[in-house]
Amino acid sequence: MPYEVSISRCATYDEPPLRQAIESALAPLGGLSHFISPGQRVLLKLNLLSANVPERAVTTHPALVKVVVRMVQELGATAVVGDSPAGVNTAGAYQALLKKTGIRQVIEETGCEVVNFDEHTHDVSAEKAAVFKQFTAVTIPEEVDVIIGLPKLKTHQFAYYTGAVKLLYGFLPGLKKAEYHLHAGKDVNRFAELLLDVAETFPPALNIMDAVVGMEGNGPSNGTPRQVGLLAASTSCTALDFVMTHLIGLDPLAVPTVRAAAQRGIGPQALEEITVHGEALEDVRVPDYRQVDTLKHAMMPPWLADLSSWLFATRPLIDKAKCIRCGKCAEICPPHAIAFTKGTLPRINHTPCLRCYCCHEVCPADAIRVARPRIAFGDGSPRRR
Repeated sequence: MPYEVSISRCATYDEPPLRQAIESALAPLGGLSHFISPGQRVLLKLNLLSANVPERAVTTHPALVKVVVRMVQELGATAVVGDSPAGVNTAGAYQALLKKTGIRQVIEETGCEVVNFDEHTHDVSAEKAAVFKQFTAVTIPEEVDVIIGLPKLKTHQFAYYTGAVKLLYGFLPGLKKAEYHLHAGKDVNRFAELLLDVAETFPPALNIMDAVVGMEGNGPSNGTPRQVGLLAASTSCTALDFVMTHLIGLDPLAVPTVRAAAQRGIGPQALEEITVHGEALEDVRVPDYRQVDTLKHAMMPPWLADLSSWLFATRPLIDKAKCIRCGKCAEICPPHAIAFTKGTLPRINHTPCLRCYCCHEVCPADAIRVARPRIAFGDGSPRRR
């Protein structure tokens, strides 16, 4: 299939230039009207990982959401926004998240619909899946006419990068995410296959990536905001991720989801297979984008890493000074490797620990850090596998 990715510069979340940049990015793809018809229900799948203010760059910025909602409404369609963050998504917790992330204000100003994905779930038989043929998913993707993904450009401790494919993990219910991490175990490649199976089952018609301000370092929730000044759009999740991983200084084929997509034949294997519209890649590349510490493990020879994961694997550790004793880490942990009693410091048992870093993702106090390997090799750039 032909792959197209469109890139436009956007240095601010101010509405007029933001809208202009979105329209510029969509123009080579036929404009938003190419994907939406009057009367349709259009789901805007957001990244609402956790309750953080927009300035922390953890979630899709509300300014981008607002502009896209308005554009959908102007075409005579109904915009629906939402997500399924990891963990327990009660009605109260979800409303608090919407308020903290700025999405509640977007809903009030635009009158768009909002859905807590976890309210309705069912078991899915995934015909296009390669590995996970059956899984539990939320029902909302099948209740709308069009899906538009609005991913955030971020690094990720376990998957190395969060983008268009990883965004769709939100179509699995919050607590079920932990179970599927357990199924995948410590194998990030198997986890990548799950993400691709979800993406193949519920493919967005369009993706618009928020890369105005991304997150570098130890993302996806506790990294550092990084001004990138870009928006990127594509009908292909895998092509968009290939281009954006390249732009932030990664070898795309070292990223598990990108590599697995290429091997399956549902994603590009080289930049030459992708038609890039708008900005030239060499003009907007950010080669000094700081990557996650976990990438350094990929530098080691396989026999050496297999010899002693105790020496060569990164691991989560709790910062006693920052920990607020909320227990969210223990609640989300897939193998129940974190012991917690209310009011006390959680304790991590690293023997069953999967190193999926779900605890790091959900910690509201940035109290879980990913410790470097006891013995490290290389400069931190990925070794292609």
